[in-house]
Amino acid sequence: MEIIDKFNTELIRLWGNLGGLEQSVATVVMMLLGYWFIRYIVLKRFEKLAEKTDNDLDDRLVHFLKQFLWVIALFMTIIFVLKINNIAVSPLLAGAGIFGVALGFAAKETIADILSGIFLITDRPVRVGDRVKIDSIGHHWGGWGDIVDIGIRRTQVRNTDGVIINYPNSVFSNSVIRNFSFEDTSVRVRLRFQVPYDADIDLIRQVTLEIVNSMPEIIPDTAQLVTRSLWDDNRGHLLSGVLLEVRYRIPDVRARTTIRSIVLEKLLVALRENNIPLAMQQIKYINQQ
Repeated sequence: MEIIDKFNTELIRLWGNLGGLEQSVATVVMMLLGYWFIRYIVLKRFEKLAEKTDNDLDDRLVHFLKQFLWVIALFMTIIFVLKINNIAVSPLLAGAGIFGVALGFAAKETIADILSGIFLITDRPVRVGDRVKIDSIGHHWGGWGDIVDIGIRRTQVRNTDGVIINYPNSVFSNSVIRNFSFEDTSVRVRLRFQVPYDADIDLIRQVTLEIVNSMPEIIPDTAQLVTRSLWDDNRGHLLSGVLLEVRYRIPDVRARTTIRSIVLEKLLVALRENNIPLAMQQIKYINQQ
């Protein structure tokens, strides 16, 4: 204990012999070293420990600390430097409060993005790597994508075209998000097509199920063919006939489009081989008569 007390006394004496500029520079250097130690040593160890757990709450906590650590370090450095140079901190904090209110009105969208980012990190509706469908993504880019990063202000989504979309967190959190990776469950795929009213539904069911059950990418014994409805062109629909729907389950939603395309191509070939016309083909035939 005596050695520690002597060390503390000598450290205080050396600190007192430094001038204001030297103390300010030393404070900045120590804060930088502290930031580097916590960011790249302490948090790295916590990150490795978090990866070994099943719960992703600790992963999000580490990610949150990494995002905000520089803000905390900068704030503490400014406070210490002001105190070293005998500048009253309380009036500055009061003025900063008034300035913060004015800034809040001017940058309310940025503040909303930051708060939404905190809620996204803590509430965990999505995780990095999840495959999601966002209804508000619009236009030709499509709504499917993978979460790349959840930041303080923006969330990055790589869509199925490989394009990175940066969403303001306030917009992202207010969207309807369908998370297909949140639970380790299979996904049902639907494929609709229409045949004439007099088509042999039993034959179509047999042909369709043979195609689906022959594909190893589809979970066995999950395929079925159901009749969706009877469409009539005098109600505004383009076709007249029976609307059928093929349903099956796949283990990975990322393969949905590819598998669905293969099933559709095989189905079209099988229908032609069995002389089963689609409703559009029937209408064209009638018009030619």
